[in-house]
Parts: sequence; structure tokens; C-alpha cells
Amino acid sequence: MDYMKKLYIFLLLALASAITWAEDDNTFYFNDAILMPGTTTNISLYMRNTSTNLTCLEAEVQLPEGLSAVLNESGDPVVTLFRNRSTVHEVLTNVLDNGNIKLLVSSIDGAVLKGNDGLLLTFSVRADEDAPTGECTIETVGESLLVSTEAEAFYSVGVVGNVFITDDPTDISDISESSENSDAIYNLAGQRLSKKQKGINIVNGKKELVR
Repeated sequence: MDYMKKLYIFLLLALASAITWAEDDNTFYFNDAILMPGTTTNISLYMRNTSTNLTCLEAEVQLPEGLSAVLNESGDPVVTLFRNRSTVHEVLTNVLDNGNIKLLVSSIDGAVLKGNDGLLLTFSVRADEDAPTGECTIETVGESLLVSTEAEAFYSVGVVGNVFITDDPTDISDISESSENSDAIYNLAGQRLSKKQKGINIVNGKKELVR
């Protein structure tokens, strides 16, 4: 990262920490995910900003036992920014000493993230070969920061997403009531789908072949 980017991020976070907390319905949330030990999947992070134009997001994500971030050749988490929300923002990320994933989405000129609600980014995780099966959670640690065009700071605390680790996709039948949709559709990699696709889909914990 060049000097100007570092300076911009430092000033942005310093400003946000110095201003008064503002109350709003700006927040973000994770999708549910399913995977098997020894496999990888993508966790999707959605951002909702129905009242205010937002420009920046900073969050620290804690992974449960048996789950770790997938790293690229540089040793950073594999993270993809959804370009329908922005073509000018960058996502900066790293793994902290405690294994948590640090995420920062920002732009040098403070551009507004497009849309009021929807997918912002995905990051890849892997389940250990001996990962304990069952339901676990990914969650944010501390106060996650969102910044508006008016330099107002909004905080989301304790954002939680459900992860289901199973030895057999056909055994996925105990999706908790907190799941958004009991008819959720997944592929064999555990990625949630918006609609059925050709091949094997997992619907309500059962395999379904779509031709």
C-alpha cells in the first residue's frame, strides 16, 4: 500500500473515532454457509444502508474452532469485493495474531457505496479435516465501524452468521430457526445459491439433481 493510501485510511479512522456516535439503521450481516471438513466455501457479507450514504466499512471477524481463512500467495485472506456496489473502493485485509480477519473497505476520495442493501464482499474459509461437525458461528469482535459521506460514524456490534459443518450434505437437516430461509439452496461446496443451478443442489438438507 502506498503512502497516500495509508495516510487516507489513518485520517479516516481517526476522524470516525473522534466524532459522536450516530443512531441509524445502517448495518451489515452474513449469509449462512454449509461445508464439509477439509473443504472451502465463501462467506458473504451484506451491507444495509437504507438511510445514509456510506463510504467505508471496518470490521474484525472471528472464526470458530476448526475454521480458518484461506490465504493467497501474499499471505492475506482471499477476499473479493462485489463490484456492483463499487468500482473505486478497495478492500484491505489481513489475518491478526489471534486468527481473526481484519476487513477495511474504503476509497481514497470517499466515494459512496452503491445500493441500499446487498452483497458487499466475500471471503474464503476452510474447515480443518478434523473440524467438529455441527452448527457454529462467525461473528464480529468489538464495534464494527461504518462511515457516511457526512463523516458520521455508525457502529454494528455482535454481527453473527451461522456455519454448518457436516460429514455428509444429506445430513443437513437441523438448520436453526435463525436461518433466513428454510428453503435455502446450496451447492456441494456449501455456497448458498440464489436459485437452483444445473447439477446437484442441496435443498432443505437433501440432494436434488437439476438437469
